[in-house]
Amino acid sequence: MAALAGPGDGIVLGPLLPGYGALSGGAACGLNDVPDARFDAQVPRTAGRPVASGRLAAGRAVAFCGAVGAFAPLVMAFWGVEAGAPVAAVCPYLKRITHWPHLWLGITITWTVPLVYVLLTGGLGPDGRVRYGALTCWAVGTDVIYACQDRQADVRAGVRSAAVLFGWRSRLPVGVAYALWVALLARFGVPAGLGALYWPGPCLGAGQLGRQVRRADPADVAACGRAFATSPLCGLLILVAVPAGRVGTLG
Repeated sequence: MAALAGPGDGIVLGPLLPGYGALSGGAACGLNDVPDARFDAQVPRTAGRPVASGRLAAGRAVAFCGAVGAFAPLVMAFWGVEAGAPVAAVCPYLKRITHWPHLWLGITITWTVPLVYVLLTGGLGPDGRVRYGALTCWAVGTDVIYACQDRQADVRAGVRSAAVLFGWRSRLPVGVAYALWVALLARFGVPAGLGALYWPGPCLGAGQLGRQVRRADPADVAACGRAFATSPLCGLLILVAVPAGRVGTLG
């Protein structure tokens, strides 16, 4: 990353970051579907995806997603940012060699967090690393729940995941990842000097994630799908909690 945002640039940066995240993340997710097409075609839930169903040729999908991913950094070009789209597209290949592709996905899909910190502050710093770690843990837990939906099909296809490794005990890695999420957000709130209005967010988020773990029965595909669908709520809670915690602390 060559140039950093100057004072006040955050006002303009805010609206552009969702666009960058949507383009880069969307490109990575689209590229994921290409190497996974053969496996997706064997799973009723994913058999209707464009590449898996044959409605879209793999070559065209790669070209389109590559173009979208290449355009994503241009959104931030006003700050001279040299950053590519997330490399989350490697995840399908990791599923062939490790039960923990979720770790790579978590690290790459939340790339916008260190990007924002570097742009606005000139470096990641301890606070940025803690928040990045928290979001990575949240993404890992959420992705394990997602993988539980396809566990039986993945076993037949020879695809690896934590859901395949842990089977009916898959709530364990999810619970550990979410517990780390709570701990890291607490670790962030204290040294950052956030006020009392910050803490309801992590507390409500912890309760929501605990409920999510209980609902995500690895033996019930529909239950895992419903639990996964509630994941964005935690992001919304923290999105509100951090600026709320700044109320009364700015001077």
